[in-house]
Amino acid sequence: MNWGYRIVVAFGLGVAFILFLVWKTMQVDIEMVESNYYEKEMAFNGKLQATANANALATKVSVVKQDQQILLKIDSTTAAAITNAEVHFYNPASEKSDRKLNLAASNNGLYIFPVAQFNKGKYIAKISFTSARKNYYTEEVIFIP
Repeated sequence: MNWGYRIVVAFGLGVAFILFLVWKTMQVDIEMVESNYYEKEMAFNGKLQATANANALATKVSVVKQDQQILLKIDSTTAAAITNAEVHFYNPASEKSDRKLNLAASNNGLYIFPVAQFNKGKYIAKISFTSARKNYYTEEVIFIP
């Protein structure tokens, strides 16, 4: 075999390898962390103020896994005046495992969620609520084994 043929064969194998890599990368499912990241960035200053409000609470918002339940505890006086509240259990590994739940005003400030409705893994509980015309936001990490 002539050296010219070897160069053509090596070049052809290189092109085939690159085409194979392109094909494999096209098969990978790419999930963005946030689908509407631009709108979320525009609302970031409001989120900073809401986080400062949550940090200023006398009793911090807590999320704890206990037995087969996830307990969310908000100060009872703050929870009684809630007008708009949402908990987003964000799973960084899979968007399909995310859960968004609305909360209503509560006299004791205790919210209970069954663990059975969650997949195993790490969740970030993004808690946002409005109470007495002030916005509050906090995040807590929780693991579901």
